[in-house]
Amino acid sequence: MTGKPALRASRASFHVGAIATLTVIGIVAALLFLASCGGVADNSVAIERHKKLAGELRDSKLYTAAIEEYEKLLAYPDVDMKTRGNVNYLIGKVYFENLADYDQAAAYYIRARAIDPDGSYINEASKNLVASLEKMGRLLDAKRQLNGATDLTAAPRQDGDIAVARVGGVPIWLSQVEEELQSLPVEVQKQFTNQLAKIEYVHQYVAVELLYRAALREAYDDDPEIKSQQRLLLRRLLVDKYVLDKVMPQVSIDTNDVRNFYLANKDDKYHQAPYDSVKAQVFLDYQAQKANAAFSDYIAKLSRVEKVEFYDQNVK
Repeated sequence: MTGKPALRASRASFHVGAIATLTVIGIVAALLFLASCGGVADNSVAIERHKKLAGELRDSKLYTAAIEEYEKLLAYPDVDMKTRGNVNYLIGKVYFENLADYDQAAAYYIRARAIDPDGSYINEASKNLVASLEKMGRLLDAKRQLNGATDLTAAPRQDGDIAVARVGGVPIWLSQVEEELQSLPVEVQKQFTNQLAKIEYVHQYVAVELLYRAALREAYDDDPEIKSQQRLLLRRLLVDKYVLDKVMPQVSIDTNDVRNFYLANKDDKYHQAPYDSVKAQVFLDYQAQKANAAFSDYIAKLSRVEKVEFYDQNVK
């Protein structure tokens, strides 16, 4: 009988020891988990600090120091792939735009594309990569990269479209050439009605396309003067389209009104010329008058809505 209590005591002692051991392990695991969570939180703060400091250094034209901060950020193992790809792109951008170190720029652009192929910067990274390779004299590599780039114009623009040229493996479609041709004045279009003239125009189109692509690769589209002119042109195009859609439909012309306009201006404007001999000019003049009146009325309406105020005294 004495053996059983001793055995029970031994088992009880074993259970207590096991529980104590498991408790210690659980506590250690919990502490490690909390430490790891704290480490992630601390890293997150540090990563944002490096990112902000790198931006400030670049804005202050301290480019090498900015790159150093970006590199410190990349040293953290818990930086997600999207951020890692973007930071590689930003480093490449500094090397390309600010330090003119095209070898380093190309390397970081390639890394950025490999890390996050769907990044919002991919098109610009690819464009700058090609430009970097060209500046390094590696034209074949540049051509290979250019050929591998995704281009939305590679597919036919419409049914029955045919390629009339290729640039870097990307087709130039007949519809593209004809679209630009049709934007020219009618008299100019008439010069390209035969096949030989059209072929010459295709060659001119490709020449311009080559210059355009080279300018894009060297970021001429980011030039402040270009952007200013682009804004002005867009403003004019939008206004012209708006007037055509909103104002001009309000201009209605009646034949009798045109005749009355002629009679009212027969002496001063048309020097008593017979109506039939100046009818076309009378129509244009009357149309212009009606359009100006409609335009003024529309501007007045918009001015009331927008509560426009003028300070003419401040115009020197």
